[in-house]
Amino acid sequence: MNKHDIVQLIDRYAVTEGVIDTPLEGLRLFRMSHLVERVPGVYEPGICAIVQGSKRAYLNGTTHVYDEHQYLCCTMPLPIEGEIIEASPEKPLLGFSLNFDTHVIIETVIEMAAMENASDSTAEVMPGLTVAKWDDGFTEALGRLLELIDDSVALHMLSNGRMKELIFAVLRGEAGSSVRQAYGGMQKISRALTFLRANLHEAISIDDLAQQAGMSRAVFHRKFKEVTTYSPIQFIKLHRLNDASSLIASGTTVGEAAHRVGYSSQSQFSRDFRRYFGQSPRQWGHTTGSINRDIPPTKTMSREENTS
Repeated sequence: MNKHDIVQLIDRYAVTEGVIDTPLEGLRLFRMSHLVERVPGVYEPGICAIVQGSKRAYLNGTTHVYDEHQYLCCTMPLPIEGEIIEASPEKPLLGFSLNFDTHVIIETVIEMAAMENASDSTAEVMPGLTVAKWDDGFTEALGRLLELIDDSVALHMLSNGRMKELIFAVLRGEAGSSVRQAYGGMQKISRALTFLRANLHEAISIDDLAQQAGMSRAVFHRKFKEVTTYSPIQFIKLHRLNDASSLIASGTTVGEAAHRVGYSSQSQFSRDFRRYFGQSPRQWGHTTGSINRDIPPTKTMSREENTS
């Protein structure tokens, strides 16, 4: 399957606006027929690729553009602003996102390190977001993975192997160093981020996160900022505000949203929200909404659609 075949496959299955789950766990296809202005959201660890059209991603002042020539690789949960800059009804934005299977990726990273006798322990700390060239190895591995959508038996028998093949292609590509570090040498930071996501509504301190990472406060703060580009306090605040924006857009009251993401003061929450989003929480709920306002609710591909 070449890149043209991949475009046709996504166009065939992503027939409605928005995001569609597939039978492959963690893989979602999407179609958007209009431009979307810059809006914040949290990108989970994985790959986001565009096969038609283009997007911009903003991380703490740095702009990343990706389209059919390069894909976005995120190695940890990051607060990122996204913007669709090329899409129309005649030529919609088409693409996919694939969440990393932590067990498979760690297994592959360890096996490759052993085979190549390599180590990233002394390498420069890599950021958690990389734009990588869409090379032939990535195209071939992705095509073989997507082929499984049409065959439920092959999906059951081969999905783990095909997923590992795609991860291997990513590791051999321009995002390889970032992925190896995140799932090899930087697992301590990843462990702290997992703890943060699970306890976002609680009062979390830098000391709590440093303890989860098994580091001193000073070392953790430095390494955390190198990887995420944010200080831990900034990172916690942005994640809470992103979660709150989704709650408000779905109809939750401002006070309830603030409480559910860990704010004890609604006035402080409103000030932080306006500073980050440029609108009050109530204005956001009435006008902009979360990114899900621009991308309709996920639709799951039925068995009939899967075999059509």
